[in-house]
Amino acid sequence: MTEQLFPTQIYKLPTTSRRLAYSEVGDSQAPHVLLCLPGLLETRASFDPLLQSAASLQGLRVVSLDLCGRGDSDALPNDAGYCMSQYLQDTTSFIRDVLLTQGQALPRITLLGTSMGGILAMYLSQNPQLGIQALFLNDVGLSLHWMSIYGLYGSMKKDGRMPAPDELAQQLHVSLGVVAAVQSPHHFDLPYKKDWKGMRFVQVLHGFTGELRLVYGNESGVCLGTQVVELQTHFPKARVLEVAGAKHPVPFDAATCAFLLKGLGVVTPKPQAVVKPALEAEPAPAPWAAQAPQMLALPVKELPLEVPAVVAPPVAQVAEPISQAQTPWWRWLKQRLTPKAK
Repeated sequence: MTEQLFPTQIYKLPTTSRRLAYSEVGDSQAPHVLLCLPGLLETRASFDPLLQSAASLQGLRVVSLDLCGRGDSDALPNDAGYCMSQYLQDTTSFIRDVLLTQGQALPRITLLGTSMGGILAMYLSQNPQLGIQALFLNDVGLSLHWMSIYGLYGSMKKDGRMPAPDELAQQLHVSLGVVAAVQSPHHFDLPYKKDWKGMRFVQVLHGFTGELRLVYGNESGVCLGTQVVELQTHFPKARVLEVAGAKHPVPFDAATCAFLLKGLGVVTPKPQAVVKPALEAEPAPAPWAAQAPQMLALPVKELPLEVPAVVAPPVAQVAEPISQAQTPWWRWLKQRLTPKAK
């Protein structure tokens, strides 16, 4: 089990005994859903800061998913056969069964993908049955240079050497088969165009009219300035956030989370819990009360039944002076409360 800030939930795929693990925050019937897809050798834990930021929002459900062989999701049979088409098939089933609940209004679904997860999100948007209405890309554009792919593997080296496969698998919380598969040219088995520079995905988003946002690091070796210009050329309304000092991929700090959550539009803060005001201090006792300390200190259960229900007003407020024949009320009360000697 990977270390998660949020409880692990399980989805059983319909045509196999395999299970996919996911985390979520928010209302399961929220009108807006953000599905987060990790990168090549990432797990859903990479989105924990984003889920933390979204947990206090209303009308939004944020879900992060472990692809097969990663995190807490089951490995493929014999820990082999990992490829993009398998991820696409698993994620499509997950969206249909978990996010598009039958009998409920269809939510507005936004896909957020990091690197390979972003490319997978582009292909998912082609399926009209899923109703993907917005795409958020983390440090990946509409093309991927061959040299960038080579650089990804170079970034895994430590002290000038590539870690042993089992060491890398344990460190990244992925299966040994995944580590081997992502280094094979057969791993990316979805249709794409290519040229001498690299892979191109512009045609995948042909006709896409939804919201598009990109965050990229200005020190990234994957999403270069040319990819940013390319995306803005094809999608002039796309919103772009450059993160200074960030490499590949962009971490989900406060500014990045705010940029992504803002793109969801109508999300509003949850109403704060009503805090009852502190009780006001009791008003100072009236002047006449100070003249009867015996009455104020006497426990209720000891009060004699003869005590009148209505206490006379203070002397200062009596309109007419008290004659000598009249007994002052406080003296009368003292006499009644003082025990008689037997």
